[in-house]
Amino acid sequence: MQSQILPSRAALVDRIALQFEYGQNLITLVGTSGLGKSYLAESFLTDKYPEFNKAFVKLTANSSDFEVMRQLLEHSFRSPLIDQKLTLSENFALLHDEQPCGPCLWVLDNVRHLTSEMAEQLQSLATFAKETIYILATSQQPQVLPSGLDIHIEPLSLVESKRLMQMFYRELPPDEDPIFSTFLAEARGIPSVLLTWQPNEQLNLRPKADKEQRKAQWQWYVIALCFILTALMIAIVYEQELRDYWLEESEPQTVATALDAERVFQAQPSNVKELSSAGEEEIKEALQPEVEQDAAQVASIVAALTAIPKALDTNEEAAPPSEAKTPPSSQPAATADVAELLQSDSEPLSEEQANPVAGGNQWFLQQQDGDWVIQLLAVTESAIAAEFMAQHADVTMHQFEVIRGEQTWYVVTSSAYSSLAAARAAKAQLPAAINSAQPFFKQVSKIKQEITQSLGN
Repeated sequence: MQSQILPSRAALVDRIALQFEYGQNLITLVGTSGLGKSYLAESFLTDKYPEFNKAFVKLTANSSDFEVMRQLLEHSFRSPLIDQKLTLSENFALLHDEQPCGPCLWVLDNVRHLTSEMAEQLQSLATFAKETIYILATSQQPQVLPSGLDIHIEPLSLVESKRLMQMFYRELPPDEDPIFSTFLAEARGIPSVLLTWQPNEQLNLRPKADKEQRKAQWQWYVIALCFILTALMIAIVYEQELRDYWLEESEPQTVATALDAERVFQAQPSNVKELSSAGEEEIKEALQPEVEQDAAQVASIVAALTAIPKALDTNEEAAPPSEAKTPPSSQPAATADVAELLQSDSEPLSEEQANPVAGGNQWFLQQQDGDWVIQLLAVTESAIAAEFMAQHADVTMHQFEVIRGEQTWYVVTSSAYSSLAAARAAKAQLPAAINSAQPFFKQVSKIKQEITQSLGN
C-alpha cells in the first residue's frame, strides 16, 4: 500500500478486497471530484493481489474502445495479437485459449467516458470469463456499470483532515489560529482542497519572545554538554596518574615468611646449612597437625562410601517381595485410560469426518452448469453459517466450502434454478431479513470451478 494513506481509507481498501472475495467481481467507487478516488484505486492496485496480472487505465474524453481494449489485453497477456474486428470478450477468449493468463485485476479511472458497448463487455467478462477477473472502476455518478456494486466515498472528518495535512506539511498552525480553523471548515473534508494550503502566506501569531527563549535554552544545554565532555576527557588522560596516586597512599602489605628474615641475613655462610635444616624442621612441625587432620577426614569419607552399598543390600533383603513388586495404585487407572484412547483411535472414521469438505460440495457438483443460485452468506466460521441456516429453516439452503487465500470459507446459497429469471423471482420471495443483506446471483459453473480449484490446492 502507498505510504501516506489515512486509516479510514485503508479500511475502505480492505472492504473492497473483502467484496471481491465474496464473489462481486465488478465494483465502482462513487464520489464527487477531489475525494481521492484515483489515489484510493492506485493504493488498492499496489497493495492487494500481488499474484494477479494488473492493469491501470485512465480514461479521458478522447479514449476509444480499441485503446482501452489494447491496454487491458497487453497488461494481461504477453505480446497479444489483437483483432480490431472482435470485441473485448472475444479477443480475451481467443488469447486465453492460446496462452492462459491467470487471474487479472483491472482498474479503470473515470469510467463515465466508457461507451455502453465497452461497459457491457466488461460486465460480461467479470461474470462469465474463464479466468478470475476483478474490475475496480471510479466514477462521479452511481450506476454507471449497472451490474456492479457501488461503494460511495465520504468526505473526511475534521480529525482526519488535520491528519492528512500533517502527512504533507511539517508544521501547521495551532487549532486556535482563526485563519487555519476557517480554512478547515471551508474545505469540508475534501483532500484536494486541503492540500492547497499555503503555510508561507499565513500570519505568524507566535511571539518572537518564545523563539528567543527557546534559543537561550538550547545555548545552556550546549554549554552543559561541553563541560561534561571536558571532564570526561580529563579523566581519561589522567587515569593512570590517578591510579598510581591512590596505590601510593594505600598501606604496604607484609608478606609472611617461614623463616625470620633477620636470621637469614645475619647468619654466616658457614651456618647456612644449619639454618636451612632448622627451617625445614620448623616447617614440618607447623604442618604436621594439618596433615593429620586431613588424613582423618579422608578416612571418614572412605568409610562412609563403603557403608552405602551394604546399607542398600540390607534394605533390599529386608523389604518383602510383595512391596517391591506392587505397582502404584494409579497404574490400573492409567492403563485403562490408555486402553480407552487406543480403542477410540482404532474406531474407523465416518465419511463426513474423513472428508468434511466433500459433504456439502457434492450437491453442487451434481447440478447443471447453466443453473443459477442465490448466494446468501459467506463467512470463515462454520458455526455462523450453521446458525444462519437454523434461523431461516423455512428456506431451502445448501452450503459449500472453498479455500481462498489459505483460509476456508463457508458459503450458503439457495436451491438451484434453471434460469436467471427464475432465480430473480425466488429472490423476491425471500424473507426481508435475508434480502436486507443484498444477496446476489451466481452460476453453478463458477461454483464448480471454485470447488475444483479449492480441492486442487
